[in-house]
Amino acid sequence: MEDVRSALTAYVTEGEPPLGLSTSGVLASARRSRRQHLLTGAVALVVVALALGLAVVVLPHRAPVAGPPCPSSSDTRSALVDRLSCVVGKAVRSLLDPEAQITRLTIPGETPPEDPFHLIADAIGDAPGEAIFHMGVRVTDSLGSGSVYVLILPTGNAGGPPCGEPDEITCRTEPTPQGTMWLSTLRTGDAVKNRVALAVPNALVQFWSTSSGVLEQKDVHLPEQRPEPTLTLAQVRQLALTPGLGL
Repeated sequence: MEDVRSALTAYVTEGEPPLGLSTSGVLASARRSRRQHLLTGAVALVVVALALGLAVVVLPHRAPVAGPPCPSSSDTRSALVDRLSCVVGKAVRSLLDPEAQITRLTIPGETPPEDPFHLIADAIGDAPGEAIFHMGVRVTDSLGSGSVYVLILPTGNAGGPPCGEPDEITCRTEPTPQGTMWLSTLRTGDAVKNRVALAVPNALVQFWSTSSGVLEQKDVHLPEQRPEPTLTLAQVRQLALTPGLGL
């Protein structure tokens, strides 16, 4: 038995494979492990940072916060003008390039209002809605200068502009839940006009847009300043259907 123990002891202590470990080797291995750990952590941080940065970049663009709501009062003519001007201004601006310049179209001697969309009310009676409300603005963008007009008449019976006018390019009527709509495209001299009229229960609402940035006058051929009107016929139609234009 003693000979077997001796033989086993001699085999284990004399014939075992070398461990391959030393103090310097252990320390070097530890340093390599720490460097690898730090590198892995740094890479992870970079990946997270890039992911966060990418998340910021690809977030969908948010529309500008809407301004205060338009006033609702129509008790006086002044209050009605304020309400209609706000509704018209917001509707037109929503269809224009944010970089477009908007200026009021005025007659000689007229001082433009601070708000280019502030409507003029020409009284035809004493009640707040018994007036002709109108205004025009020049819109200048990368394609040149054009214009947008609005005219609101206090009537529930008059029809829109009839088809068959001189220089008419297209003209049609369309039934809508609000009332009958007239849509036409005309040419005045070199200028093109997209016009839409809508007969609502208490008013005739009319919008038009031209390819000229000068004030439109009767029997005056407007010079063309854009290749096309500021707003398409579909956009002018959208304006006429804007809620809140009734008197």
